[in-house]
Amino acid sequence: MIQCGRCQAVIEYDTQTDWPTVSLLVNEHLGTCPAKLNFHGPAPSHPPSETYDTQNAPSHNFVGKMDANDNRPDNRFIAGCHERQRKSEGQRKQELEDDEYTYSVCPTSVRCRGCEKEISLDKRSRYYPGLWTKHREKCRGIQRIEVS
Repeated sequence: MIQCGRCQAVIEYDTQTDWPTVSLLVNEHLGTCPAKLNFHGPAPSHPPSETYDTQNAPSHNFVGKMDANDNRPDNRFIAGCHERQRKSEGQRKQELEDDEYTYSVCPTSVRCRGCEKEISLDKRSRYYPGLWTKHREKCRGIQRIEVS
């Protein structure tokens, strides 16, 4: 459980929740926090010395969510209720083969249709697409194909 330092919101998550998910929830809340920091005014004073009592939190338990179209974020967020399934080697291979910009898919490399270069894949596991994904986002050849 993490309490927002700006407002009374409490972000809850399972102990099994991975750090990237917790970080994402915190960042999403900070983006819509009703008590946004004002960088143009004087520095904020120290928060009140009283700690936020969780007994004052909403008594109902629900999985809160933040919606970009909703101007009022929930006061409680619960993450980690659904464990993300890791992709199998076969699934990773299939996704690389299905990518319109790859060919010659191997366990440690793929060829890029945009620039015709062989792109090494991450060594963490076979067909791990991390480096391909990074290349795909920056490849000028792919960008030219997508524009035309």
